[in-house]
Amino acid sequence: AAVAVLGSTLAANISLGTGSAIEFGQGVQVATACDSAITLSPRANFVNGTNPQFFLSTIGFTDVDARVAGTGCAGITFTLNAYGDVSATPLQIATSPTSTALSVATIGIRNGSAPTTSAGFVIGNSANTSSSTSSFDLGITTPSATAGAVFKLTLQSSN
Repeated sequence: AAVAVLGSTLAANISLGTGSAIEFGQGVQVATACDSAITLSPRANFVNGTNPQFFLSTIGFTDVDARVAGTGCAGITFTLNAYGDVSATPLQIATSPTSTALSVATIGIRNGSAPTTSAGFVIGNSANTSSSTSSFDLGITTPSATAGAVFKLTLQSSN
């Protein structure tokens, strides 16, 4: 009986209007080459208009090991993609200031200063990365992917 109670509290369904149900589940921890404890927390923003929808708007990064390269992620570039349920092609997650479709976000981790990112994205809520761990938000300037379309996020690291 305890398993049935716990199972029902870990995920939820929501249905608005006559649309189909959308399931919200637990977050997934992502392991990368420079740090195995990074946690991503996607957040949605509701846009009310002629076609009101929830869009993927922010991704929170926590427990990023920001120490010097070799012992942490400083000097490393993260590449973030969002994917749908069945497609192997990344979703368009943003539109750049020049109206270019963006399916990838790059985040540069630097020791001693705030992370940097590519056009179309913004770093917010940035902690000083000179400490052993850092947390920051990756904001999507002009979101394109609806929250219901995003099934998984991938994070890759490179020098």
